[in-house]
Amino acid sequence: MKKLLFALLALPMSLFAADFDRIGVDVSGSNDQGVHFGIANSGSLSLGLAGEGYTFTFDQDGNDMAISSYGVELSRSDSKNVGVSYGAGIGILDGGIHYNWMSSGDHVVGGATTLTVGGFDLATSADWNLSASDITGKVGTSMDLFGAKASVVSKWDIDDLSYEGLELGAGYSIPVAAGIHLTPSVGVDFDSDWGRGDATASVSIRLSFGSNGIPSPI
Repeated sequence: MKKLLFALLALPMSLFAADFDRIGVDVSGSNDQGVHFGIANSGSLSLGLAGEGYTFTFDQDGNDMAISSYGVELSRSDSKNVGVSYGAGIGILDGGIHYNWMSSGDHVVGGATTLTVGGFDLATSADWNLSASDITGKVGTSMDLFGAKASVVSKWDIDDLSYEGLELGAGYSIPVAAGIHLTPSVGVDFDSDWGRGDATASVSIRLSFGSNGIPSPI
């Protein structure tokens, strides 16, 4: 039954593959000790470590590295010399503020909030480029219910009060076996004139090791 369901979901992707600009496969995994790893379709690697009160992440794509402890995070990447942020949550509301000194020399400050109720959330964010005197923002909503996932994100130039584009995404998580999930998904972007950007199709393979998952080899 699960194989049949996967075939039915994969069929539209195969039929319309010619219409997609990019098609990829991503693999990620985690264990009970807080270790996370990933291999993107591009071949770039990612690693995450989580312990009592701290997290460390590294993504080879952009050499993005971050370490956080009790809500305070320090980060750097190819596009960012250094970033400092603080985040906290109260019940269904999460929020945070950040400062980034970009590789271009620009200084950017901003903030974000996320309101989550059940499997739905509403997220807003704003960035103020102090060097370029430009304020941009995003407003989005997403759903994650019973394996079904969908998201809509609109982009805005706040100081000019102008719409800059839209991002749409949808997918479905399929439990293939204990500790193994497959998630076929599609996404498409639109610019400020509603011209279609890249349409993407992908399959994410997520592995969970340890209790209630694949027996951990470690």
